[in-house]
Amino acid sequence: MEEKSGSQGRIGSLALKIGIASAIGFGALATGLLISRQGRHLVKEAWQGRQRTRIEDRVLDRLWADPVLGRRDLDVDELGDGVIALYGKVRSDQERRVALALARLVMGAVDVEDHLMVAARDRTRRARERLERR
Repeated sequence: MEEKSGSQGRIGSLALKIGIASAIGFGALATGLLISRQGRHLVKEAWQGRQRTRIEDRVLDRLWADPVLGRRDLDVDELGDGVIALYGKVRSDQERRVALALARLVMGAVDVEDHLMVAARDRTRRARERLERR
């Protein structure tokens, strides 16, 4: 009987996530939020069930609003009062500098730790994959 209640708990949790995501998705669609990159990030965050602090939200809003950084898979953690850590991959040192500068501009951010990785786009790999598909 315990096994059944455990699987029902997982199914119930999944159903709750689907219900919440549907409500957010419908509201986002009705307001045009899914059209924007920020809206899609917001829906992804809600689906993952991630609870963010105010400062984390503000930093992410700035990063997602940037036309280049909004396309990168970046994450933010508040390590302590106003101490922010940036994680993820950027494609150049310029993107890294912009991300750190945007995070520092956020009200309440006292210090920003750089945990970003610079990984240039591998165009040769993509070209090779396209040739193999032909």
